[in-house]
Amino acid sequence: MNAIAIAAEQPVVSWRFRLGDWITHKDQSLPSLVMGRVRTSKGREIYGVRSFMDVDPCRDRMILADSLVAMADDHPDWSDCLLTPEMACRLVV
Repeated sequence: MNAIAIAAEQPVVSWRFRLGDWITHKDQSLPSLVMGRVRTSKGREIYGVRSFMDVDPCRDRMILADSLVAMADDHPDWSDCLLTPEMACRLVV
């Protein structure tokens, strides 16, 4: 069987977050921007994020999708972010 046939048989799996989405950690404040994503051989999603916390010695991280939640414009973690939601929208565009 050739590679094209194998690729066609695999189901298309959607991602939990898109590149450019604003997310935060589900257990603590960590306003971040999704910069990259990979899927492990077991199908788990890992996201590369850039933190926009006020004070953060480690801006770039790799975090499992299970630990992340989306940030809406009214999310309380925006108070710990270097940017406002309006500024963040301009950054992504």
